Amino acid sequence: MSLLWILSSLVRWIRLKIYQYEVTFAIYMLTPTEKLVFNSLLLTLITLMATGIYVYLPDHIRKIYGHLYYYWVGERPFISSRLASMNSVFGEATQTLEVMYETAKNAAATTTQRVAEL
Repeated sequence: MSLLWILSSLVRWIRLKIYQYEVTFAIYMLTPTEKLVFNSLLLTLITLMATGIYVYLPDHIRKIYGHLYYYWVGERPFISSRLASMNSVFGEATQTLEVMYETAKNAAATTTQRVAEL
């Protein structure tokens, strides 16, 4: 098999796919300007859909998995990767909030005791 034969076969296959595309969507009867507009709109739509799938589908699948896991096992799944990343980012803030919570809880208990003594 020569390189020329492989190249001509590839060009023939690409032309066939272009022809099938134009016949399937009836683009062959449009003017070149209309073809450009149609192809631009189609390419934009496909790009937006691919971007949306790339951005939102993993989180959506994770939520579906969480619901299925909850219905099957009866408890929420522990997704460690997301919590670990949140803990690394908000680690100090979380510790500060825990200390503030404990301080407020102790102050409330002390105040309740003092009111009860009066």
